[in-house]
This record gives sequence, C-alpha cells and structure tokens, in this order.
Amino acid sequence: MWLGLSIGILLMIGWCIAKMNLPLSRLPTQGYLDTTGGKDYLTMSHLVAAALRTTTRLFIGMGYSILFSLIFGILAARYRSARYVILPIVNLLESVPLLGFLTFTTAWFMGLFPNNVLGVEAVAIFGVFTAQAWNIMLALYQSLRVTPEDLMTVAKQFGCNSWQRFWRLEFLYATPSILWNIVISQSAAWFALVACEQATIVVPKNETLVLPGIGSYIQIALDTANFGAVINAVIALVICVLLVNVFIFQPLIKGTAHYKYGTSTDSQLPQQSQVYDLMVMAKVPLLVKRLHRHIRYWWLYGAPKQWQKLGFSRIIQI
Repeated sequence: MWLGLSIGILLMIGWCIAKMNLPLSRLPTQGYLDTTGGKDYLTMSHLVAAALRTTTRLFIGMGYSILFSLIFGILAARYRSARYVILPIVNLLESVPLLGFLTFTTAWFMGLFPNNVLGVEAVAIFGVFTAQAWNIMLALYQSLRVTPEDLMTVAKQFGCNSWQRFWRLEFLYATPSILWNIVISQSAAWFALVACEQATIVVPKNETLVLPGIGSYIQIALDTANFGAVINAVIALVICVLLVNVFIFQPLIKGTAHYKYGTSTDSQLPQQSQVYDLMVMAKVPLLVKRLHRHIRYWWLYGAPKQWQKLGFSRIIQI
C-alpha cells in the first residue's frame, strides 16, 4: 500500500514539475478568461490540478528554506564573524513584507528564465521561502548554540568528528525545534503562496498572465462572481492543509518525539498519528533497508573524508 502511495505521489510531483517547464505562452491570459467568463478554467478538474501545483510549490519552497537554514544557520552558530553579518541581515529580511520582496524579485526571476513558466513559478516559490526560511534558520541557530555540553562530551568520547557530531547529535537535537517552526510557519507559507498566485504578471505584449493555482482560481472566481467556485477552492485549500498535516507533519512530530532532551520526566503524551503507526507496521522491502544502510554509512563516514580531501573546511574558515 505504501509503495503504491509513494509511486502515486512521485508521479503527481513529476507531472507538476513538467507543467512548470513550459513556454510562457502556455499560461492562460486575463483577456481570454474575461472573454470566456472563466467557464473553461473554473472546473473541478482544473481545481484538482491547481491544488496539486500549489502543494508542490509549497514543498519546493520548504526544501529551499531548509537548505538555506542548514547553510547559514550552521555558519552563524560556528563562526562569530559570520554571525555578526548573518543575524542582522536575517532580522532585517524577516521584517520585510511579502510585497516588498515581489517588487524587485519578479523582474529578476522573469529575466532568469526568459519566456518560460519557471520564472513565474519561481516568484510563487520565493514567496513560500520568505515565509519560512528566517524562522527555520533562527530555530536551528538557537538549537546549535544551546546543545547540552554533556552530550557534546559524550560525542567527543566516542571519537565523532565535527561532521558526525553534527548529524548524529546536534541536528537530531535541533530537529524537534525545526519541525515545530516549520509547522507554525505553514500558515504564513500558505498565505504567501496564495497571494503570489493571485499576483498576475504583465508581459511586454501587454498581456496579463495567470499562474494556475488555488490563489489564481479564487481570484478568477471572484472576478466572475462565481461564488460556488470560491467555496470549492476554499474547501480544496482546507483539504490540502489537512492532508499535509495528517500525512506529513503528524508522523514526523511523533517520529521525532524521542529526540527531545530533558532531565525531568515529561508527563505529556506524544503526538498521536495513525499514519505513523501504519508506517511502523508496514513491511519495508529488504532492498530499501540495505539501500538506506549504505547511504547512511556513506553520509556519516564517507562524506567527511571527501570533505577533507576537497579542502572545504579550510575554505569555510577563510
């Protein structure tokens, strides 16, 4: 069951990514929608496709936010000189509203991917990034700064190098805090994504382009006074939020509950998740277990050797 569900999710993500890499002329225009009254656009099939594309943008933006947090959070926690530069800039960018970013990033992304839908997609994904990246990075930075010294001492006694100490101790210690910040930032991320999808793009031919998504679906439904379509879009948005929470965040929160560090007995029960319980009972193929074991071994022992051979540690220190 889980194998079929995973294949289905990968196929949907692949379809959404393929839709992103198309000529800019494939996007519907505001003039065409006004002429037809949005009848061909405000259908249930288009709503399902819009929900899939919106959710895919959310996860892509989340991935970039986590990557940004890992790079700059670690630099700020490890090096004092980098901390004096990164933290003020992050605090400044955190206070900038979404429209402040769109005023100068839209033209840049459109020029980065000329005559391609990827430029408009990048604008929407960047909206998700600005709603999440700062909170996740600050959570990782704070967790790295307050990692208990007794755990660090144990890691040193076991002979862990800096790479192994980070991935086997510090990152696991910071995982609950990072995960909760991602969950809290989801509300801002959904708002930013829907707002970016509603922001139409005017191309040099004086044509206003519409990016398919739940946000543009709601905007077109409001413009055509189709309140039934508005209600359907809001229901679809709520369903997407619930599915992401039930199938992604609740299992992750329950799975990372044992990473919490505390000296006192916590009487609070861990997060309940039926999806997590089903995943635990599922029989993982032996090939997947072996592949995971080899990847984990290379990541913990092989990657540090390559890191040292390439001299990345010296470059970062410089």
